[in-house]
Amino acid sequence: MSSTARTRADVDLRSGPKSSSSILDRLPADCTVEITEETNGWYHVTPGRMVHGISGYLPEAALMFPPAAKTPVFPSLSIEETQKIVKTVPNTLPVKDFLTWIKDAGKPAWILEDIWNNLSSAQKKELAEKIRSASIGKAPNWEDWISILNENNRLDEAVMDEWIVMMEGGKEVYAIRDHYVYLNPLQNDSYYGCALKGQVMRWTGAVRSGEKYGTHRLYYEVDFYRMSRYLHGWFRADIVGDYIYPSPEMDPGIEGNAQTVFDLSKPILRFPEDPIMAEMKLKGYHAAQYIDIFGSTGKHVIHYSLCGEFCVAAIGSKDIIPLLKGWHEGKYPRTASILNNPHEGTCAGDLQNLLSTIGLKGDIYSSMPTTPQKLKDRLSSGQFMIAGCGINSAGKVRADGKIRHWVVLEDIIPVGNGGWVRVYNPFYNRDEVYSYNMFLTSVGIGAGLWVTPTV
Repeated sequence: MSSTARTRADVDLRSGPKSSSSILDRLPADCTVEITEETNGWYHVTPGRMVHGISGYLPEAALMFPPAAKTPVFPSLSIEETQKIVKTVPNTLPVKDFLTWIKDAGKPAWILEDIWNNLSSAQKKELAEKIRSASIGKAPNWEDWISILNENNRLDEAVMDEWIVMMEGGKEVYAIRDHYVYLNPLQNDSYYGCALKGQVMRWTGAVRSGEKYGTHRLYYEVDFYRMSRYLHGWFRADIVGDYIYPSPEMDPGIEGNAQTVFDLSKPILRFPEDPIMAEMKLKGYHAAQYIDIFGSTGKHVIHYSLCGEFCVAAIGSKDIIPLLKGWHEGKYPRTASILNNPHEGTCAGDLQNLLSTIGLKGDIYSSMPTTPQKLKDRLSSGQFMIAGCGINSAGKVRADGKIRHWVVLEDIIPVGNGGWVRVYNPFYNRDEVYSYNMFLTSVGIGAGLWVTPTV
């Protein structure tokens, strides 16, 4: 046999297919391995993309495998006009709303009217029966599960995702920061061990609430294997993200994928196009943001720190010189010191004021959303993020970049325990693609702004 898998966490590679075999090496989390044979739940593997990697054995519990195609728990509907497939029972649907429909029958309140009305009477009846039958699981039993929710006082907060995950046999989730796997669903309870940031656990679908010191939290029941230990316990639900198994074409670990994951030929923002930018390039200034702002202030100043101003211009579909001219003519107390000093940058408050001059509102944040999907949800709502990051002297975003710099986060693709980001980089006045985890490290804990463009 020959297939691939990935490690859940840092794990001990052994010389033979049993836990008493000697340890040859310790592989890192999310390491791709090639499987050559299977023996009683142990796999002979060779680490991928590692120079001089040693072959050895890993237990099945330490590995994640490419997801196999499976039939959805609840039926889906195909929309001919848009050629989209929609879920008839959303994962985020409150369980109490589903129970109300079970009791009252009729049209499910969460299905859009135009979709429901396009179905014939026979199709509506068939769909309703399929949805009902999907809530009669044998393992677990639907009524038993509802009883557990009632006993745990969770019926008002539970969502259908929990049932769907249980019926599918579990779901991979990763820790977004280091934390304990608890013996019981209680903060600061006894614990088995620790899952580190990025390491992947198998959520069974079971959820419990726990309250300690006045703090109410939800906990996922998880299975986890790290180093040489199998753990079964409870992990905080608010610090996990969905792990999306990377395909070879989307794997953030393959740098070449950055060239193809986004279609950069289709612009999201309208970049500044001032004639002075081309003039400065002909004079040998390699960065697009290095321009003479005489047209804005009436003074010849070649400014080197306009990254924030370029970000605002791109979001507002403005050219940079008219934008700065309007700001210069306003009453903001820091404008003169910023524009007169060629090395004076901008803080989040400065950009908030500049945004207001073109009718945009910027909300300053002190920390980023916790997962790539939560970031994507905000971007999908029409917002953009102006994020502070670090670049090198060549203007490229780097995890260890020493030069602070503003960029616009435009889009994100969640993959694995990270993904890919598409950013507008004013240094070269263009879009660039980076891995999510590298970008997040570069951003650090600095502040930035969420901006909602006008329609």
